[in-house]
Order: sequence, then C-alpha cells, then structure tokens
Amino acid sequence: MCKKLFLKSLSLTMLGLLCTVGIQAQKRITGVVKDDNGEPIIGASIIEKGWKDNGTITDLDGNFVLTVKGDNSVINISYVGFKSQEIRVSPTMSITMKEDSEMLDELVVVGYGAHRKSDLTGSISSVRKQDLQGRTVTNVSDALGGKVSGVELSSASAAPGSKSSVQIRGIGSNGSSAPLYVIDGRIASDASFLNPNDIENIEVLKDAASAAIYGAAAGNGVILISTKKGEGDGKITFDMQLASQSVKKPHVMNSEQWADYYINYGLINRSVLYTEWDGKTNTDWFDASLENSLLQKYNLSFQKGNSKSNIYLSLSYLGNDGVVKGKEDMHNAYSGVINASAKIKPWLEIGTNNVVEYNRLTGAAGSNIFRAALGEAPIYKPYISYDELPHDSKIYADNGWVAGDENGYYNFAVNINQQYSNPLTERVMKTLENRSFSFSGTSYINFQPAKWFTFTSRISYALSHLENHTGTHAYVTYINNGRPLAVSGTNGSNVYWQWENFGTFTHSFGDHNLSLMLGQSYSESRATTLNASAQGSISDSGWAYDDDRFLFFNYANSTVSKSINGNEPAYVKKIAYFGRFNYDYKHRYLFQASLRADAADLGILPKANRWGYFPAASAGWVVSEEPFMMSTRSWLDQFKLRVSWGKNGNLASLGNYTYARNVTNVGSYPFTSDIAYTQAYAPTVTGNKDLRWESSEQFDLGIDLAFFGHLTIGIDWYHKKTTDMIVDGVKKTLTAGFDPSPINVGAMTNQGLEVELSWQDKIGDFSYGIRGNFSTLSNRVTDIAKGMNRIVGYSSSGFSTLFEKDKPAWHFYGYKYLGVNAETGDPIFDTGNDDVLGPEDMQDLGSGLPSITYGVTINAAWKGLDLTVFGTGVAGNDVFCIYDQSEFATNRLAWYAEDVWSPTHTNGTKPRPGAMRTQLTASSFNVFDGSYFRIKQIQLGYTFPTNLISKIHLSNARIFCSLDDFFTITGYKGLDPAIVGTGTQLGVDSGMYPSTRKVMFGLNVSF
Repeated sequence: MCKKLFLKSLSLTMLGLLCTVGIQAQKRITGVVKDDNGEPIIGASIIEKGWKDNGTITDLDGNFVLTVKGDNSVINISYVGFKSQEIRVSPTMSITMKEDSEMLDELVVVGYGAHRKSDLTGSISSVRKQDLQGRTVTNVSDALGGKVSGVELSSASAAPGSKSSVQIRGIGSNGSSAPLYVIDGRIASDASFLNPNDIENIEVLKDAASAAIYGAAAGNGVILISTKKGEGDGKITFDMQLASQSVKKPHVMNSEQWADYYINYGLINRSVLYTEWDGKTNTDWFDASLENSLLQKYNLSFQKGNSKSNIYLSLSYLGNDGVVKGKEDMHNAYSGVINASAKIKPWLEIGTNNVVEYNRLTGAAGSNIFRAALGEAPIYKPYISYDELPHDSKIYADNGWVAGDENGYYNFAVNINQQYSNPLTERVMKTLENRSFSFSGTSYINFQPAKWFTFTSRISYALSHLENHTGTHAYVTYINNGRPLAVSGTNGSNVYWQWENFGTFTHSFGDHNLSLMLGQSYSESRATTLNASAQGSISDSGWAYDDDRFLFFNYANSTVSKSINGNEPAYVKKIAYFGRFNYDYKHRYLFQASLRADAADLGILPKANRWGYFPAASAGWVVSEEPFMMSTRSWLDQFKLRVSWGKNGNLASLGNYTYARNVTNVGSYPFTSDIAYTQAYAPTVTGNKDLRWESSEQFDLGIDLAFFGHLTIGIDWYHKKTTDMIVDGVKKTLTAGFDPSPINVGAMTNQGLEVELSWQDKIGDFSYGIRGNFSTLSNRVTDIAKGMNRIVGYSSSGFSTLFEKDKPAWHFYGYKYLGVNAETGDPIFDTGNDDVLGPEDMQDLGSGLPSITYGVTINAAWKGLDLTVFGTGVAGNDVFCIYDQSEFATNRLAWYAEDVWSPTHTNGTKPRPGAMRTQLTASSFNVFDGSYFRIKQIQLGYTFPTNLISKIHLSNARIFCSLDDFFTITGYKGLDPAIVGTGTQLGVDSGMYPSTRKVMFGLNVSF
C-alpha cells in the first residue's frame, strides 16, 4: 500500500515538473517580413510548424509577434505570390520573401524560346494542364472554349470525331480563318490528334507581335502546345472517365398540332388524314432514333525525370458511342506519346517528342437523322408490319429495299406529302467507315558551348494515311423514292517534314539584359489522293447482295457505272529566315523586335511574289517598378503597360499552281478546208501572275495589373486589318470561257476589347479561385475589288451569306419580315416604297459572328474536397434556322405552330401555314437571337488522404463526378445554339448533330 502511494506521488510530482518546464520553455519572438525591395508585406501568415493553432499575421508595417513552444521551434511564413519559407526561430527576426515563380516569374513559351511572364510585351494567354484535367473534351480545340479571351469556337456538328473551328480575334480571311498550331516546335494545321491528357500547357499568341515570328502562316494567330515531360522519382498515373450522354430534345409538335397545321396549310384534308392516322399514334421521333450512350476515356502514363534526363510515356483510348441508336456513330481513337530528353554533357542535350494515333469512325447518318426527326410526321409508327405497308411498297420490301429490324418490322414512311424519310431508315441508309493513322514528332539537339549562347537544331516529321469507305443501300424511304446502290472510297496520304536551326545569344551588364535569336527553317510536304466510286441503277443494283459485307468494288458486276480519279502528288516547299531581339532595363523598360522572311515555292505563288516579309515590334513599361511607385508595393504587385504592332501573312490553302494559266487538249478541229484534223489546245483557267500573300497588320494596347497577391487583370484593345485577301472562284474581269484563278481582293478589319481576371486566395484549409474572361468583336469588310459588289458564300432557298463592303463578313442576306397581314394572314415584308416584293428588296439580316464572348471558372477546395464550375457564352450573334426550307413542307418545331393566324385568330403573330412560303423561308422570320450561356462543367471531386492511400502504395487517389454541357440558357428554338455552322455558313443552322449532355464519373490514381 505504501509502495503504491509512493509511486503515485512520484508520478504527480514528475508531471508537475514537466508542466513547469513546458511553461518555462515558451518563447516570445518578434520580427518583420519584407520583399526584395525592402517593402513590408502586409498580412503574411506566420505559423509555428506542428502547431496549426499557433500563428499570427503581419501588420501594416510587416511586423509580427508570436509566442512559440521553445528555442528549437520552426515557423512557416507564407503569402500569396511569394515563395513559402520555413525558418528556425530567434528572438528578433528579419525575413525577406522572394516572389513566387508561379506568379510574375512564370516562364511562358513563345515562338523559338520562353520568356518570363513579367517580361512579356505581347498579348499571350495560357491554358494549363489543370484546365484540361477531368474534362470530357476529346480534342484540343474544344478545350479552349471559354478559357481564353479573344478565342471563339464554332462548329457545324458535335458528332463523334468532329472538331470545332477556332477563331482568334475574329474572321481573319474570307478563306480559312484557322490559326497555326505549333506542337513541340512542329508547325501543323491541326491538333485534334492530341489527347488533352498529354498536354502540359497551351499558349495562344493573339497579337501580331507575338505571332510574327511565324510570319506567313500566322495571320490568324498561333496556338503553341507543349506536351508533358517526365518529372519526379518515378510515377505511374491512371486516369479514367465514363460518361452517359444524351441530347436535350427540342419542343416539337405532337400529332394533333401537326394535323391542324397541315390541314390549315392545305396539304391534306381531314378525311385523307384519317386514312393515314389511327388517331392515337403520337411518335416522338427523337426517342425512336436516339438513346443514351457511353463515352469512355482511359489514359495510362509513366514518367520519371530530373535535371539530367527525363522520360514520359502515355497510352490512351477514347471510345465515343454517339446518341444515335446502335453503332451508327462510333468513334474509337488509340494514341500513344513518348517524350524523352537527356543531357549527354553539361553543354549538350538531346530529346524527342512523338505522338502516334489510330482512329476509326463509323456511321454517316448523324445529321440526316436529326433533320429527319424534325421533319417526320408524328402520326406514323417507327416500325410497321408487312401487312401495314402500302400495297405499292410491298414489292420493295419483297426485294429487300425497305429497311427494317431483325423481327421483320419495317422502317417506312408513308408520309402524305413525301417530304421526309423515316429517321430510322436514314440511320442505316449509309454505312461509313473512316480509318486514319498518323505518326508525328520532333527530335532536337541543344548545344550550349557557353552560358551566353545556345544553338538548337530540330527536325520535325508527320506521316499520315486516311481511308474512307461509304456504301449507300438501295433502300426506299417512301413510295417511289428509290435510290440506287452506290459505293465510294478515298485513300490519301501525306508526308511532311521540317528542319529548323536557331541560335540564342544572351548577355547582361549592369541592369541591362539583351537577347538575340536568329534562325532558319525549311519545310516540305507531299500529298496524294485517290478517289473511286461505283453506282448501280434502280432496276439493277449491280451487286449480288445489298449487304454491308459486299458493298465493295470487287463485288460489283459489269453493269455498274464506275469512276476513278486522283491527283498527282502535290509538293509544297517553304523556306524562312527569322530573328528576334529583346532588351530590358531592370526588367522595367521592355522592348522586342522581330522579322521573318518567308518564301513559298512556285507551286504556291509566282516567282515575283514568292517572298513575304513580316516585321513586328513591341514595348512594355513596368510602372510598378519605378521608384515613385514604391509606396504602392503593399497592395500593387504589378502595373505594366504594353504596346505592339506587327504584320503576318496567310496563304489560304493555296497550292498546286492554282495561279498558273493551264493549257490542255480540247479536241480535234479542222483548221483548213481539207479533211484533216489538228489537235487543239486552250487555257482552262484565267491565271493570275499577280497573286501574292494575304497580309494582316495588327496594333495592340495592353495593361497588366496584379493586386494584393490575389488579383490579376489583363486588358487588351486591338485593331487588326487584313488586306489582299485571297478569293477562289471569283472573276475580277469580264473574261469568259475560263475558270477563274485565285485573286487578291478586298480588305477587312477586326477590332475589340479583351479582359482577363483572376482571383486566388486561401483561408485556412479552404482555398478558392475565380477566373473570368470577356471579349468584344467588331468585324467589317472595308474594301472589295473594283467592279465587284459582293461575294456569295452560302446560298439556299433564296437566302444567302455575303462578303460585302461595310458589312460583317458573311452576313445574312434575304427579305426583312415585318409581321402578319391581319386580313389575309400573309406575311408582310419590307418592300421599300413600291409595295412590290422583289430581289432588290433583299437586305442585311444579321450576322452569325458573336460581338461578345465570355467565360468564367470557379474553383474551390476544402481539405480533400474540390469543386469546379465552368461556364461560357456568346451574345450579339444571330442564327438563321433553315430546317424550314422551301423543298420541305414544314418542320415540327412547336414554335412555328404557336400563335398562327387563322380566320378565327386574326391577331396571330405567325403567318397562315404555307403563305408566301418561298419568300418567308428566305426572310428574317427564320432569324433568331443566337445568344446563350452554357454551364460546361459542374464537377465535384474528393482526394483521399495520403496517410490512408500510402498503405496501398498510392501517392494520389481522386474520384470525381460532373455534369458537362448540361445546362444552357438561351432563347433559341432550334437544336443547339452552339452548333450553327462554320466559315461562310457561320450562324446557319441546318439541323446538324447537337452537343450532348454528359453525366460523368472519373478516377485518377498515381503510384
């Protein structure tokens, strides 16, 4: 008993002594936190390591006071925009914080080099790998939408395997306005073969000064893409995404509405209607034709790297089964990336970046199905039995010319007015298979004999092969609408290589920093194409079996009409010399100048005009670095002014001697009275020895601001003028009898304002960020060739798009609809002063080019949870809906049947059905406001704690789910306001494959 009391007393005594020692060990420290310039940092976080609840922040003078646990304590000092530090305590501390390279000193890739972000004088926007991860985008172009100011996406289809068109700062040409892509140094016209998972970062060179180093091909801007490199001690990463896809259906007429509309139209009468309709059938053709489908993405990567060598290997698979029922719109893509580099010597580095890709795309009916689903009458059943077929069509069924299912039911549209086919027939009418293979990459050597000089030599290469095969079945879609069986195919290949050599000299003395880059580039491509087709007749299909397995050329018999054509190998060669000079003083006064001279071979331009010269200059003033701005350093991190000017070019896909006056054999002619014939030759094209480069000149004013270590703002105003635009297929004189060669005509301007904002902050365990961008655009054609009033781009049913002086490029042109005549129900049009409607009354009806584009991204994270919300939108654009063309009776959009004029409803806002249909089709009646805002992504993720997953040898594990493209706010009545044409058809909605809404689950793990 005494022993127990003694031990207890001893324990209590020792505990008291320990507590006393603990109290005595606490220590009060004081300190001040400043930046490199000696200015105090306000609000810096000071936390004792290992004691999250023991901390403070610096005051207005950068001072702090903190009581720590002992002499050996370590404090962590952090502030947004500066590098965090861990320092052992002392009674009085003076701490200097360094700016974080993730902020102002971040390196930004530019043409043939990289610069500090704070030293940039041009307009460059970045998209990082964090913006690409966890998204269901299947190509690079879709990843840019809403992320970068001044970049607009347009698309004619969202079918699997399709891609968006990218425009930087408006329409840059009346030909192609696509930007130039540079992938790890290799110049390319497209980057859709890249898997977004393999991309490290994307830089968008928007102003001419930034893009001018690429000269002749940079008139529409440049997109620089860097793929991932190996890093770390060794990591294996697996990414998976599974998404269920669906389409938001438009509001369409039901059977009752459709019947009333057609009866009022005068196309049918009620007695005939009920011979076709049982009074109950009300088919939703979208439900009958579409289904929820699966999108799958898998990526497995291996990487390791250090300062001497690195390797990155990636394998990816994409399986996108579109929403059309069956496997009629399936895209399978397999890709691999291998990037490696090594420093053989301290002065010699070698490396290679390579991508291999294989694609298989099946199905050809996507867009036809959506148009048919909009037009087919709901009074018909999707499938009917043999006995339900009209008598005249049973003979077609007996011959296998009527599509059906495996149970003996048929997809056949009786269709009173025989305007639309059954969408289920369209689904299987054609069989399409596209296969493509490509291998591309860049290999390089960096030679650095001295610290001030680096020489780079790199060779890039791209080999691709494409096979297309299409078979059209001899199916009848409605009575007397037989189609012959046909087969067509295309084989094409392309080989491209480029060799570039450039040296970079750098030198600093005092506060002066200089760099000079000089280089040379040579490229060559060779393309071949072979096309073939074969077609039977209505009476003789020409094939033994109308079956997918036999729809090939070798199964066609001698009665089949065949054709074959192809082009001679098309060679394109280019050579260029380029240079860039950079100077800055104290990183405060910045200047850059560049010049590129490009030459095209004689296959592209005549000898006299083959050289183009593309200069640029830019300057910047970092005002915040001035001594008189030192008092603002507590809240102003950066204030920089920028100005730039540059000139770029464009060839608008010229090639194969299109400027030359070709002479060919035109037959035999008797030039004398004798019975003798002489071979005659004549020009086939007009020729144009004056053909030259398109030229784009751009002026840019910019300002960059950063506040409190949290907020960054970038603002740019630009004016871009394109001259000598290349137009094909237009005659500039009254020359007759020849096809016209390309000519240089007209000028066009784009100008606008761009704003990018970002706010990043962290409060304890909660971090969040908001990024937004906003752009305006004004586009005008300022000149056109003498003797030409306009150039017609797209035309259908009297409506057209025009390239016309003092109007936006490819604006809508047709009749202006004013309302409804209450007495007759006829549409009223603007006829000027003569009350007679004619072609002279056609006028500007709007433009498909948005005047405003914007995007916003919100990120938040708390402990292991993270949330991302991303949305984008456009405004100021119009959409011309041509579902309701004159060759069709009507489409089934419910909007057309709402508030229609009738003798008992004379105040209706829609004309009576069928009234002045041709004119109404080509009028502003079908022009809608195309503005929309789409929430592209709402994603919620969870990252498992490291101490938990390390037990199963994982370094990272994250699961996430999201809704992609799920919510759209718009007043547009058609299928999709974002899928409304490209190029000369920008804003023209012809009922193409719309965007799909996705419910996605994802997984990311690293070993």
